[in-house]
Amino acid sequence: MKLLSYKIGIAMLLTAMAMGTGCSRYLDRPPQGQILEEEALKDEDGLKRVVNGAYITLGSETFYGGRAVILSELLSDELNGTLLTEDFGEIYGRRTSIFGAYKNDFYTNGYKVIANINRVLQNIDLAGASRDQLEGEAKFIRALVHFELVRLFAQPYGFTPDNSHPGIPIRLESTVSIANRATVQEVYNQIITDLTDAAAKLPADRVSTASSNAANALLAKVYFQMNNTEAAYTAANQVLSGSDKPYQFVTADSAFTTRFSQGKNEETILEISTQQNNPQGSVGNGLRDNFRSDTRRPVLFFSNAVYNRVANPGDKRAAFLSNTLQAGINVLVKYNADVFVLPVLHVTEIKLIRAEAGAAQGGAALATAIDDINDILERAYGNTSRNLPPNAAAADVIRVAREQRAIELVGEGNRTHEIKRIGAQSGQNIDDRGARWNCPGFVLQFPQGEMASNIDFERNPEGGCN
Repeated sequence: MKLLSYKIGIAMLLTAMAMGTGCSRYLDRPPQGQILEEEALKDEDGLKRVVNGAYITLGSETFYGGRAVILSELLSDELNGTLLTEDFGEIYGRRTSIFGAYKNDFYTNGYKVIANINRVLQNIDLAGASRDQLEGEAKFIRALVHFELVRLFAQPYGFTPDNSHPGIPIRLESTVSIANRATVQEVYNQIITDLTDAAAKLPADRVSTASSNAANALLAKVYFQMNNTEAAYTAANQVLSGSDKPYQFVTADSAFTTRFSQGKNEETILEISTQQNNPQGSVGNGLRDNFRSDTRRPVLFFSNAVYNRVANPGDKRAAFLSNTLQAGINVLVKYNADVFVLPVLHVTEIKLIRAEAGAAQGGAALATAIDDINDILERAYGNTSRNLPPNAAAADVIRVAREQRAIELVGEGNRTHEIKRIGAQSGQNIDDRGARWNCPGFVLQFPQGEMASNIDFERNPEGGCN
């Protein structure tokens, strides 16, 4: 993230504005790994290549392999951002503008993936035996990208009583035309429709591509973000209780110490991986470049408060962070590898969702929630000394579930979404940097390219949080 490239990005954007660049030109170039040529869509193999290209993009620096996680981390209260400058400094300061190539490219690349996926869906009649598989994967990917975009570029579900506040454009066509923002409710409705369709069409027994289990796991995350605990519990329970699943909750501590290790994690519900013969492959390269701490001083490191939260005596997860690997800073070790997988969805997160949602439901679901939390605590401490009692109150289970989520998912882009979700649910402000959950700075500003040809497009209010 060099200053020169930042200035060049601004200059290019200003040039585009002067030329009156429209949305179709704004999203012309394909993202990494994507195939846009019309000749690629002549048969079923062509459709497969486009879908496979979408996974490559999702695993690259432009999405889950970097920006989707890093943008959320920068907005959160986990990092020590005192030395951050340029794009990272602006995002960490919660004062984003129409400029800033880092978050703008994330937004545009997300919609490029959606446009390509829409091409698949519009040409799905070309598919033969793999039709259901391809349609299911395409709808899963479209839902996934819309979900990540709406969480970062709009106020959360629950910001208004009827969720009529502005969300993001819903794009269901392959041509990227001018589009206004749908409401947050409309965006979530579309995501749920796509995932429900995907779950009905996809097989269960795979982790390297979308499956019915992955669709239900993502539904659990979506409902959880909506604070619809009943639906979140049902979806999470289906993922964890089904008989036809190629993953499991691993009781050994290797489940979290090897979460990003190639070929070693049995908990992944959906993963994107780099081939072993390509050790410098693109999967996860943005995470590696900004967090890696064993061979260099990382760009991104963590606050003392987060280190103290994770480094509990006797907790094996203290190994997630180190205050000795690089002098004077707290660094993450999760991404210290040449080759690793990206577990887009994994069992531990779904158990944490089922635990909190189950506690909110009470009854038999509360008992399941207690078991889920105790599974996680026993793995972390190697014994039952921290276990919840069988008669633990729902409020205690929810509190512990949130504490364990903060530890298990540290550095994985979770915290910002929790600040928003809990705030929308109860009005509670849990941001350690002192901001209210619904401040304008928690929402990224749209790129100028989205608004250049559409005077009716509603931009987000600009301004910080503190």
